[in-house]
Formats: sequence, C-alpha cells, structure tokens
Amino acid sequence: MRPSRAFSRSCIAPPLQAWLDRGGTVEGWLNGRTPLISYARISADRLTGDAIGVGRQHRNNTRNAELHGCVVVMHYEDNNLTAAKREVIRPAFRQMCTDITHGREEETGIPVRGCVAVEKERVYRLPRDFIALQDALVMVGDGVFIEDKAILDLVNDDGIGEREVKKVGTRTARNAADRAEEGRIYGAPRRFGWLGASKDPVRVGNKHKDLEEWPHLIDMIKARYAGRSWRGITADMNKKKVTTARGGSWSEQAVKGLVTNPAWWGGRVLNGKIVTDPRTGEPVIGDWEHADEEIDGVTYEMWKCIMTGVQANRLHRGMKQAEGARSEGELRTRTYLFSGYLRCGRLNDFEEVCCSQLSGNKATGRNAKYGDYYRCGDANCKGIGRRVAPVDEYLEGLVLAYLDRHFAGTKSRTIPWRGKAKLAHLCKQRRDVEDSVTSGEAHWSDVQGLLTRLNRNIETLEQEETDHLMAEARRNLLRGWKREKWDRLELEEKRAVIGQVITSVVIVPIPEGVSDKAPFDPALLKVSWREKRTAVSGLPGRRAVIA
Repeated sequence: MRPSRAFSRSCIAPPLQAWLDRGGTVEGWLNGRTPLISYARISADRLTGDAIGVGRQHRNNTRNAELHGCVVVMHYEDNNLTAAKREVIRPAFRQMCTDITHGREEETGIPVRGCVAVEKERVYRLPRDFIALQDALVMVGDGVFIEDKAILDLVNDDGIGEREVKKVGTRTARNAADRAEEGRIYGAPRRFGWLGASKDPVRVGNKHKDLEEWPHLIDMIKARYAGRSWRGITADMNKKKVTTARGGSWSEQAVKGLVTNPAWWGGRVLNGKIVTDPRTGEPVIGDWEHADEEIDGVTYEMWKCIMTGVQANRLHRGMKQAEGARSEGELRTRTYLFSGYLRCGRLNDFEEVCCSQLSGNKATGRNAKYGDYYRCGDANCKGIGRRVAPVDEYLEGLVLAYLDRHFAGTKSRTIPWRGKAKLAHLCKQRRDVEDSVTSGEAHWSDVQGLLTRLNRNIETLEQEETDHLMAEARRNLLRGWKREKWDRLELEEKRAVIGQVITSVVIVPIPEGVSDKAPFDPALLKVSWREKRTAVSGLPGRRAVIA
C-alpha cells in the first residue's frame, strides 16, 4: 500500500484533448453543448495507482453532464484534501471558481459555464466555499451546477443552501465537542498503534490497540522522554522497516505528530486545549485503549515533559508555549540563497539516492572558522554537507550567466488582467444601485442583498487583480534582464529568480580517498535547469499542476 499524496491539478478533458490532437476545434467539439468543468475531490486516495478515486468521479461526471446537453471540457481535482476545514486550501477549487467567473480557463481560453460533481459535498462544505461557487455561477451569467444526475439552481438560491451548509458545520462542531467532553471516540483516519475500522469483524476505528504496532509507539515515547532526537527516533523506525499507518516510511514530522498526540495516554485536544472535566479540572480520559503505567511504563506526566521541548504551534497540543517561542512561520524563514534547491546525492540506509533537501546551518564553536554550511538532515542518511560561501558563489555565477544568455535584451511585458471589464461593470452596477437609493427610486431594504453580493464580488475581483499583477511582476524579474538588476534584489527576490531557472542541484559525495578539507570541487554539483513549457495542440498552454 502506498502513502496517499496531496496534490491539486487541472487539465483538458482527455476526450477533448484527443479531438484537438486530431485537428478538431473547441467549437466543433462543443457543437452547441454547454461546457462544464468536472470537479473531483477525495479526502484520502490510498488505492494502488495514481488518483483512482478522482478518476472514477471524472468518469461519472462526464456521463452525467451529457444527460443535460452539457459536456465536460476540463478536469479539476484536489486529491487527499478535505473540504471541511477552514485552514485547508484547495487550489483547484479556487482556480475553478476564478475560471467560471470569467467564463474561460485562464491559459487555454477554453470556455466554461459551470461544473459537475458526483455530490455537492465534494465541492463545498463550508459556507465560504458555497458562496464562492455561487458568486462565480452568478457572475458568468446563469452558470450551471450538476450534482450527480440533477441540476441544482445555485444561481437563484435564496440563501437556503448557505444556511444548510452553516447548519451542518455548526452541528458537526457541536457533535465533536460533545463527544470530546464525553470521552467518546471520534472519527478520523487510522492512527499508528491502533486498529482501523472494520465491518468483518465489526470494529470501531482507533479504539483497540494494534498489538504489533503498539510496542513501537511505546518505544518512540520512551526514547523521546530519554532525550533521543526526533531524527534518531525516525531513523530507528525506518531501519526496523516499520511502516506508518498508511504504509509509508517515517518522517520526523510524522514521529512528532504521533508522540505529541495525547491519544496514547487517553487525552484529547479540542480548540487548542486539552479536554478537561469542568468539575475537577482533570483531563477527560477517552473511551479507547491507551497506555497503562504499570504495563507500558509511560504516563501523562512524561507527555507533559516531552511537550516542554516542542516549539511548533500546531504540535503543541494545548500546552502553553514558552515565552518567546518561535512561531511556525519563523521556523520556515529562508536565510540562505540556495537552501531548498540543493539535494543530497548520497546513498542512504536503503541504498537509494537520498535526494532530501539541504538546509543552511550557522557554523558555531570550533567549526565557526570554516563558515556556514549546507547539510542534509534526513534521518536515514549519513548526510552530506558543503560550505555555503563556495557553493553560493559558484551557483550564483551559473545563474547569472544563464540569465545573461537567455534573458538579456528581452522586453518586459505585462499580460493584461482578464477581469478588467467585468470589474468595471460591477463597479458601475454598484454606483447605479447606490444612486437609486439616494434618489429615492429604491428603498435600502430592497437592495441590501444585491449590494452585499456586489461588494463581495468586487472585493474578490480586486484581490484577483492584485494577485495577477504580483505574478506579472515576478515574471518580469527575468524579462529585460540586466546584470546590475541582481544586486538590487532582496534575498527572497533572488530566490524567486533562481526558482524560475533551476529545479534542483544535486550535491555528489566527495570521492573516496579525497580529504573533506580538499578545495571546493564544482564538478560535484549537478545542476538541473528548468525546461520551458511548450504549447499543447496549438493552444497557448495548459495548467498541468496548480500546487
């Protein structure tokens, strides 16, 4: 079983692509039919193969669209992404709403007038997503939404649909809180250390221990309590060939998430706090099998001790952060020019090329005289390292030479934003409505709903215009290239330029017999340059991957 992968992407529908490859046109393919986007989403696609779940949804969507004189022209999909959590962004859904708003897919220009899905919960479960889709269908003009084999009229929805979405969200949150306070098991993917749900025999997921996995979980907890590093624990698990609950290899983040989860001692976090009994203030112990102090030798107090060393906000599991603790965003800040682009070329413990990212490290102590260094931090690799200064100097020279050769003399060009006319039209509509209220032709109560929608639509388009201009500014970093431009760029701007011309740089280990104090050898750096995207079937291009 392979681990599930989260990704969002869109492409031309395969039947239409085949038609275009044979020399046909989009207009000929439509032949009067309404063009729709097939949207597919699945929270966890863990079947063998690539995205089987979303593939099945696309097949059903294609058949269902044809029942109503419509045809699928584009596939948009969010794989292994939930639609029920506000913090989870679904790039394909957002792009779909944007393209429906403008009536065309952005890169190919293929017309779209709505979408089809196997069920509306695949598309929206939060009120904000319902509103985003409804606004898009309204702005395109009587947009079409098909759920399974039925057309739903979201354009003329009077708010009942939105209220139902809010009601479901409120009911779900209330149910989760009630179950937490009662210590009952809550629905979630199977956790390592517990058995999953089963129909035969009938079994609730995450209630009973997995007797094979449980000892490994206890070992991880004890190792961390004893001061073992997350990296060391991760390496131990992978060396034992123990897989995660989804059948993959362990990462430091996965180990941290498991050891810091209070479920192993019977606790639970709700809204960032440990669920406690309001009468006693003690943690509520859940109705699932958990660690026993006499048998397993791990306790709630050990968990609290472990948590004192956890700094990441989302892993803090309800424990109060230490004063001045770094936030997750601060932890991710890049301070080295090529960190993230460098890859480890050493064979790891599994006799595979590691390919993990190298990160920049501050030189301290006796090594301070050698300067900062890049190093692989993979738990199952002995690691590879290089000093920052010679690596940056050599690669920066390559990048500048590449830019001089391919982009010097080119002209800056800003692609016009496609929504300018639509935004101007909506602004005029808003002024007309406001003028009608001022003149007494209309009463405020009669137009309040319309103005609310207009303001929301205008705000959405204004943000889209801002995003477009920022993207054009990034692209114009390369257009009209001049060498002196480089020195004026900030670190993040330089990294953005590098990302547009380089995909990765593999750092090859120093050959045997050569001292690690030998002079820097640039031949041990293997650069992969980013290929230019080519047009497909005479169209301007197509979006292969959104995120």
